[in-house]
Amino acid sequence: MPRDRIDSFLDRHEPEMVQTLSRLVAIPTVNPPGQSYKPCVDNLCGLLKEWRIAHCVIAVSEGTYPRFCILGSVGEGRDGLHFHGHYDVVPAYSAAQFDPKVRNSRLYGRGSSDMKSGLVAILYALKYFQESCTKLAGRISFSFVPDEETGSHSGAGYLARTGLFPRPSFGMLMPEPTSGAVWYASKGALTIRVTVRGKPAHVALAHQGENAFEAMTDIAGSLRVLKETVGRRETTLPVDPPGAKRSVLVIGGESGSGVSFNIVPDTAFFTVDRRFNPEEKLADARKELMQVFDAARSRGIDVETDVIQESESSLTDPKSPLAVALGKTITGVKGEPPPFELCPGTLEIRFFNSQGIPALAYGPGLLEVSHGQEEYVRIPDMLDCTNVYIGTALRLLS
Repeated sequence: MPRDRIDSFLDRHEPEMVQTLSRLVAIPTVNPPGQSYKPCVDNLCGLLKEWRIAHCVIAVSEGTYPRFCILGSVGEGRDGLHFHGHYDVVPAYSAAQFDPKVRNSRLYGRGSSDMKSGLVAILYALKYFQESCTKLAGRISFSFVPDEETGSHSGAGYLARTGLFPRPSFGMLMPEPTSGAVWYASKGALTIRVTVRGKPAHVALAHQGENAFEAMTDIAGSLRVLKETVGRRETTLPVDPPGAKRSVLVIGGESGSGVSFNIVPDTAFFTVDRRFNPEEKLADARKELMQVFDAARSRGIDVETDVIQESESSLTDPKSPLAVALGKTITGVKGEPPPFELCPGTLEIRFFNSQGIPALAYGPGLLEVSHGQEEYVRIPDMLDCTNVYIGTALRLLS
């Protein structure tokens, strides 16, 4: 392993990497709704073009907030290793989060942890191989996508549905903020928007109306009973924090009803977000929820359900060649072996696992600060992650 060469590369490019991350963080790729995607894609493609890295842009949708995916590769031959990441970020607490600041070897800003620092690590790993002209036994391919934060439909989901994802022989790595762990498994997801319909009436004639809000709370009460059952289920896989071993049912992440305080509400809505462990199946999670809604209908409640997202849980063999190579490389860079854990949430590794392709997450960010008011990434962690990506590719493809 050419450690000196990699270290020299990172030393030379550290200021440039920090500047690249700052520029990406300053672009408010907020999702929803999906704004500023085009400037971000233009920025990423500008670097790839400058570095003469082959790539193409796929327009997934147009309109007020168009979506774009970037696909590319370095090297020749069969696809051996794939890097995958998303460029959208969750909404910020203030506009100041898009004014990146560097303090105490940390870069603060929305998306710095999840996951624009990870994109920078991928970019400069690609740059290393392009600059060094290292002969590889296969290609390193990559994809940068939107909409991971809202279910992946127009990003990774689109590439999977249309068969545009490569089939790398060793698998895929993605830079989610894993806090130093390797995530080799993820929970499944089922998110449903529930709409309840009633009959409006003036408050003085409330007896003539049908209160959709009250019917909604009736359904929510039944879901709270199911929540207790779900919460007693625990995975056998290692996960941090330990409380994340439990299956999850969140009621009312979004909710609302009516049009005015003096009108009986004729509509009400809320969301239900079910996250289930690898030991459970999507079909069973769906069945449990639908039984609650069917029971409400049998009581005369007019209820509609719309699925926002659904995905099976994912699991990659921690003894696969990709996992072994990644673990050894992290040990060499960080000085100790990483824990292999279940991700407390859902991951886009599922799109690769569903095709039988090993997929792992390891990134420079910290899960505990991602999406927060003081989101940041430690710059040394970003450099180490780049080192790990380069080293893992060398182990697999030299």
